[in-house]
Amino acid sequence: MSYEFKAVAVDIDGTIAGLDWRISCEAIEVIRALEDSGIKVILASGNALCVVKALSRYIGCSGAVIAENGGVVEYKGVVKFLGDFNKAKAALEAVKAKYGQVSESWSNRYRHVDLVIGRNLDLSELRSFLAQAAPGVKVIDSGFAYHLVDENVNKGKGLMRALSMMGIKPQEVLAIGDSEVDVEMLEVARLGAVVANADEKAKAVADYVASKSFGEGFVEIVEKYVFKKLYP
Repeated sequence: MSYEFKAVAVDIDGTIAGLDWRISCEAIEVIRALEDSGIKVILASGNALCVVKALSRYIGCSGAVIAENGGVVEYKGVVKFLGDFNKAKAALEAVKAKYGQVSESWSNRYRHVDLVIGRNLDLSELRSFLAQAAPGVKVIDSGFAYHLVDENVNKGKGLMRALSMMGIKPQEVLAIGDSEVDVEMLEVARLGAVVANADEKAKAVADYVASKSFGEGFVEIVEKYVFKKLYP
């Protein structure tokens, strides 16, 4: 089947970056090839806006930036906040009161919607506790950290806002990710694909699962659906 895309939205950690935090050089080359062909690349991450914006600029992306798992969207200097930061703040204070000192991300001081802690707490217990202590907050496990965020925030809504700002329709977008955090983004796009190391929830909604992992998987997907090279 042939597709014509105007944008590619891609997650960073676990997709174009491996478990060692290093971004694939091959993925960067493909991103630049997309941009050179007129297809805008949108980076979508759970990281803070300042981090994702810097990566976007130096990699060479011209699309919007989606940060904090959809909670913050920036395009051409215009920033939109899609969640209530006070909910995350209340949740973090409740966690500290119950568990004492927790491992906070260095990036929390730069965040606007969600707050990040280490993955050393039991996830089920944490979610159960916050359901009572901080209603309206969800805990997202990115595989790298726990994010405390307004329950209305997700990457799908972030992508929709980004596309509105860019003047692009969802059916003109290819989305690529690796985890349950990316599910809504994969569902919003015309085509949602995941790399081979993706978790089962992401694979379940994907239109295509790459045979390769991380950056190599990203390259495989783009070559198959954008540059039309065929894979078995």
